[in-house]
Amino acid sequence: MTSKQKYTNPQLCQGLKLHQVPMKLATNENLKGMGVVVDDPEDFTVEKRTFEIATWPTSGWRKMDPGCGDEAGTCEGKFDIYWDGDLLYGKNHSIATTSNHYLLGYGKEPTACVKARRGEGPAESPETVRLWYSDYHPDGGQLFFPEDGQPFVTNLAPPLGDDVKPSDFTAFYVPAGKGCYIHPGVWHNAVYTHPSTGTDRTFFNRQGRVHARISVNWAEEFGVLMQVPLTWPPKASFFSAE
Repeated sequence: MTSKQKYTNPQLCQGLKLHQVPMKLATNENLKGMGVVVDDPEDFTVEKRTFEIATWPTSGWRKMDPGCGDEAGTCEGKFDIYWDGDLLYGKNHSIATTSNHYLLGYGKEPTACVKARRGEGPAESPETVRLWYSDYHPDGGQLFFPEDGQPFVTNLAPPLGDDVKPSDFTAFYVPAGKGCYIHPGVWHNAVYTHPSTGTDRTFFNRQGRVHARISVNWAEEFGVLMQVPLTWPPKASFFSAE
């Protein structure tokens, strides 16, 4: 289990191996089975039946009565993504919990990272971010849309359940003016931004109101950090032509 304390201060070991995550351009075809590119957040709502809320699971053999079990709806609000020196953070203002502030990743070897202050980027601009965890929401989908219209990166794996591996993930570069909607159960973890697009950015976020979150700690469980490119096109070693 990933605790509130670990979300802001994970205990990482020095010299963890890096798993290079391949990158693709975010298109509906490339995102198939995991999500879609968003032109307008209002295209994805419960009222329009385009935003998915999973039906509450039953505990026995009797089936759920029709028309119930999925009525909690969505919550929405701002999701901040910001650099603090070499550290990339996220803060989700749309959920009703104090466990809403996350250390998303590192611009370089974690033990060499230096904090500065919110909104001040790394002294050396990073080409990648190193991720220590990912999660999924079994209760509903999630939508990210940048308020400033600048590009961003998301890192996704299909809804495989709990037996997920680093090799299941693909990074997607979402171009300027677009957002991303992901289906329930899709592995992800907020979104990632290169400092050149802004060191303190805000996204519109919409997600299931229940906010169930199941996490994997790559550092503890696999002894690796996932290295995700932040720019397009990525270096050849990260490029996925499939």
